[in-house]
Amino acid sequence: MRFLRRRRTKAPTLAPARPWADASWLAWQTLTYSGSAQIKTAGVSYHKDALRAIAARHGRLVMAELRIEEEGQYAGAVRVYVGGAQLGSVPHELADEFREVIHRLDAAGQPATCRAMLDVDVGEYVDVWLCGKPCERAEDDPFLPPTLGERLDLSDEVVAYLDDVILGHRAMSKRVVRTAELVLRDGRWAVVLDGRELGVLSGRSYRRLEEAHAAGFPVTCQVRVLREPERPLRVEADFPTE
Repeated sequence: MRFLRRRRTKAPTLAPARPWADASWLAWQTLTYSGSAQIKTAGVSYHKDALRAIAARHGRLVMAELRIEEEGQYAGAVRVYVGGAQLGSVPHELADEFREVIHRLDAAGQPATCRAMLDVDVGEYVDVWLCGKPCERAEDDPFLPPTLGERLDLSDEVVAYLDDVILGHRAMSKRVVRTAELVLRDGRWAVVLDGRELGVLSGRSYRRLEEAHAAGFPVTCQVRVLREPERPLRVEADFPTE
């Protein structure tokens, strides 16, 4: 009796999973900033133990990665991970827009990443705030995420320059957002816009500025120049002050 030999079929080769983005905040994120507003991550309370562990290991400022849930009941949900640990989800009303940019970045071989601030209280309260919106990073985005920040003391000369050159005299209310450089001079950080010094930060230590400077990244931040009726012109420099 002649037996037919069964032909062995080669198992399909699966594409290797993309490695998780490093949790360190010291890298360029691939998503653009959402101005001074942040996005509150949903469902964080279900992952509070993982969040506390991440915060203890990496600090409050971290790099988050967004990935799409591929299977199961919640397929299509946009999950928020830090160092491979799930900490929550992008709010449902924003998921469609984030899925689109995640697919575009994935097609370009890039992860969808943005800075995140971890809120960890001594009680039960925990939160994750994302510093990004559903669009690829703009070329002129500053390196430092626009969180908290500090108001500058402005000289009369600087006020006149901002009023005339940056804001113009047409509108009584106006808001201009630009990227400025933070330059260390005589132990103080000066805020420089278009080569002109606007003012200096208060004399205390700024850990995140020092970390970026030591790692060789540009120490750049978002500045908001604001004019409002019956209020003096002001400049807010937005960066992590911790």
